Amino acid sequence: MTIAADPLTPSRAGGRANLAQRLAASPVAAFVLVYGAALAWTFVLRLPLWHMDGLDDAFYVEVAHLWSQGHLPYAAAFDVKPPGLFAILAVVQHLLGPSIDSLRAVAVVFDALAATGLFFLGRRFGAPAVGAFAAILYPMLSELVTSNDAYCPLGAFTVAAFLAALSRFDLVKRAALSGLLIGAAGVVKQTAAFEAIALLSILVGAPSSAGRRAAVAAAFLAGAAIAPLGFALDFAAHGALGPLIDDAILGALIRPASAAEGLTLLAGASRAVVLQKSVVVLFGLACVALLRRRALREALGDVPLGALEVWFALAMLSILAQRAIAITYLGPTIAPGLLLAGLCLTRAAPELRRIPEAARLAALAVASAAIALAVPGNDISRRQETAALASAATAIRDSRPREGDTLYVVNRGDWLYSAVDLPPATRYFYPGHTLCDFFAAKGPALLAGILATEPRYVVVADRRIHYACEQKNRWPVVDAALQRSYRRIAHAAGHSDFYDVYELAGAAER
Repeated sequence: MTIAADPLTPSRAGGRANLAQRLAASPVAAFVLVYGAALAWTFVLRLPLWHMDGLDDAFYVEVAHLWSQGHLPYAAAFDVKPPGLFAILAVVQHLLGPSIDSLRAVAVVFDALAATGLFFLGRRFGAPAVGAFAAILYPMLSELVTSNDAYCPLGAFTVAAFLAALSRFDLVKRAALSGLLIGAAGVVKQTAAFEAIALLSILVGAPSSAGRRAAVAAAFLAGAAIAPLGFALDFAAHGALGPLIDDAILGALIRPASAAEGLTLLAGASRAVVLQKSVVVLFGLACVALLRRRALREALGDVPLGALEVWFALAMLSILAQRAIAITYLGPTIAPGLLLAGLCLTRAAPELRRIPEAARLAALAVASAAIALAVPGNDISRRQETAALASAATAIRDSRPREGDTLYVVNRGDWLYSAVDLPPATRYFYPGHTLCDFFAAKGPALLAGILATEPRYVVVADRRIHYACEQKNRWPVVDAALQRSYRRIAHAAGHSDFYDVYELAGAAER
């Protein structure tokens, strides 16, 4: 006997359909719902590694902290990154202080934005399950593979720019919004220029661009110029445009081919292949998707697949342009790679037709997560030495630092700058710039110049833990200065590291 459903009790399928219709009718509600879920998911994923101490984390926090005190990047802190991340972080520090929490909050908020954008891009390509797959996996790969919080805003702005370019708005409006977003990405990292080329080609090549390509290009370029021009004007108003250009433009351009890196284009290409080990399944499937593009086009119908292909290709080209120096440079390829891999597995893999699409995507997600955990982009066991840092900071405070005193952290322990609110001795204070061959033969002289300013405090961490690029000729310079002018006032031991705190002899009596 067949029992009819109670007409007063809506079915689950009907409930889901009604929810989908309501969300489709209200894009804002859909965004809020998806972003809320992505935010919660990203926070849960990052929580176990919240206090993982990345090599650049303390430096980012201190540069933003200096900026909030009126000391602009480049004038007060050398680096080749654009000012975007530092500006975002400085704003967040007004709420959370100059701490690891402010940096992690930026990472969570922007990774969740990128995941949300990927979800809606999946829908735009007619594959909502692939969008959900990409949204779920992206925050995990951002944390484990890219493993650099500076790339979180870069990824979010870039994904949003492609979502805007492929939206249903009028083409000129799309161009302006997409340009604005990729310009924002560009002030986080200069390599967003590669994705900007991809976006411009997509927009001027759109079928509806006929007869107005010049207007579309002008709208895109005008939007893209807003963020860079805004920063340039602000730095010029504060007399710091010269250092900005020298460091974040000229310095960044020459770095990949510099003697310090010593990498040719061919060597960079070889390194780029090796770096893919952390995302080998995704990279392989994305490449298969490019090889099976005809089958994909037939399966997807009238969707802008070419936009995804050119996005992935230009992101890969940006890695080669940087000589694949570090695994973090894979970051911009992850978003388009996820979408391409998911589309390939669900739309261009007839060999797997007997396996449900959801099962295929789940298997890909599990495999990708397992590989990323096995081959992470950073040492996920390295934790912030909270107790040791607190002990070192107490020793410095107990010695009663005065206004005008400076601090120099030689190798690790950069968190002390913000913890004791003492500025670095000079604008060169990132250990990778001073201990490694970042400036080639100038390194020892640069280090000697820092110590010649006689910072009141010098901190040296356990020397047995060192950078892979660390140069042995740096330490005699440090030892000579310590022996000549300093006395040790504290030895702060932690779980896997320690910090020796030195004070300039006689400084307390001056």
